Amino acid sequence: MRVGDMMSTPVWTVTSSKSVRYASELMSQLKIGSLVVQDYETVLGIITSRDIRETHPNRIVADAMTSEPVCVPIASFAWDALDTMERLQLERLLVTDKEHLCGMITRDTIRIRLKELQDPMTGLFRQPFVHSIGTDFLRKKRGFHLLFIDLNNFGEINKQYGHPIGDDLIRGYSEWLDSLGTSDDYLCRYAGDEFVILSARPAASLLQLVEVLHEPVMIEGIEVTTAIGIVSDLSEPDFFQMSFRELISRASLHSTSLKPGNTYA
Repeated sequence: MRVGDMMSTPVWTVTSSKSVRYASELMSQLKIGSLVVQDYETVLGIITSRDIRETHPNRIVADAMTSEPVCVPIASFAWDALDTMERLQLERLLVTDKEHLCGMITRDTIRIRLKELQDPMTGLFRQPFVHSIGTDFLRKKRGFHLLFIDLNNFGEINKQYGHPIGDDLIRGYSEWLDSLGTSDDYLCRYAGDEFVILSARPAASLLQLVEVLHEPVMIEGIEVTTAIGIVSDLSEPDFFQMSFRELISRASLHSTSLKPGNTYA
């Protein structure tokens, strides 16, 4: 999901020399919460309803605006834009296409839209999230490691303890898995008791992560172990000739071959 899919258009502007009162009336008329401050096609800042409330109406827009607004390319992933806004404590970003101003995106808009990609039980992203990341990495020929994580004997856990406990275990394991992540990792709940991590970590760091994932972990008083299938550009000669779907299939089959009781490799 890209920024361009959810940005608001058109971008309404006001010149820096207009009065704050004028900007307030224009926003009220258009029923919007901000205006881009632009003089002679040069973007100078943003003035928001909060800025207006904190400034005397007889002052000019230049006195009230937030200067040097942060911009994001139209092709950026929505979750990267949200990360930028939360890190910088911003409510909105300007959207550009080859330096041309083409839209605006708010933090609330991204949060609402991203909920469509979130698993309601765990709060993790679902499969389309990691598929988008992986497809983009392949297009850019950017190497990564793909980990397909399958909980062992989860069906037996459900039978022994009941599905509510099984659900609690999935939630607890999701939180634990998420706590291991870095900015180089993209995690999703793929399906049921299966998870996928797309990681751009260096090989040594990935090895440390895999060692941790292979260790049994106690969740809800139940010991959880996993089978982990791994596909990487470092070990797969045809990595960049395959689709992300094909890579997922390989990692999934590798994981299945490692499940307890399986004798094939």
